[in-house]
Amino acid sequence: MSYDPVFARTVEILLTGNVVCQVSSEREHQFLSQDANRERVEHHLGLMGRGLAQTRDLSGFYATYRHLDANARRIITEQFKQAAQQWEALLHWMRISRQVSPNGRPLAPGDVIQESAWLSAIENSSGLQTEMDTLAARFGLRGKSQDPKDRLRNLLDRLQKMGFLEPIGGSGAMFRATARWSLIREQLEFVRQYEGIVAEERTEEAQTATQQRELLDGTQ
Repeated sequence: MSYDPVFARTVEILLTGNVVCQVSSEREHQFLSQDANRERVEHHLGLMGRGLAQTRDLSGFYATYRHLDANARRIITEQFKQAAQQWEALLHWMRISRQVSPNGRPLAPGDVIQESAWLSAIENSSGLQTEMDTLAARFGLRGKSQDPKDRLRNLLDRLQKMGFLEPIGGSGAMFRATARWSLIREQLEFVRQYEGIVAEERTEEAQTATQQRELLDGTQ
């Protein structure tokens, strides 16, 4: 079989933990949208103990683990730790984006972020300026410039490096949101559900322990 650069690039994106997205990797996303190509990639990943999944809104593809050996568990644990450190800051950014958005809806893949519009909204709201200060601290940018324009630019650059924003044109003043926002929402939903399950289990365990103590004390 001859070398297929699009196939190779698609697999490379997936195996490095990134999302094959309509915004950030349009050609590879179109490639995976074809059944035959997707089956080829799934077969290749399957030989490595990996799988292929798609965000619920169909905006992006990402690789999963099918078999959790010791090495896979180590990688997932490290990825989870890194993600958990970012979640609070990303949630804060999503909350601010709803305030800045003209329709007040959450940031979605494909949405355009225009630096000038954001800067105008921030400069006209002391509340948003405080929110941006908090956000900069959570992203570890506390020591950067306090100027609203510089602060916003630093945050946009950080989100671009993290793969959440894709620049439009060469000015660096406009960005498009990627499918990583969809994936982070699904991850957060999973964590919330898991935390709920754990909380229920702990409640049941506490109730069982109380009942056992009461039986031993003869109070039942």
